[in-house]
Amino acid sequence: MSLELENIEKRKTIPLTKGEWLAFFFVPVNPNWRLNPKSANQIEFERYKKFGFEKKIEQAEKARIAGILFYLLIILTAIIISSL
Repeated sequence: MSLELENIEKRKTIPLTKGEWLAFFFVPVNPNWRLNPKSANQIEFERYKKFGFEKKIEQAEKARIAGILFYLLIILTAIIISSL
């Protein structure tokens, strides 16, 4: 198997680093969508698709969903506490 084919196969199984996962978790949506239509996470996600990082794509989607749920939980908690 050539080196290029080995690299293609490795790309499919490389997981997100902790820093990448945290970036997708804490910034799940683009906060400046009016000024800049593409966030750093969206650019990174497109790069994963372009180069075939299948596992990173899957993990980034899960981190983004977890981040959205995290912020919803914080907002809900703040609403409940403020209503007491």
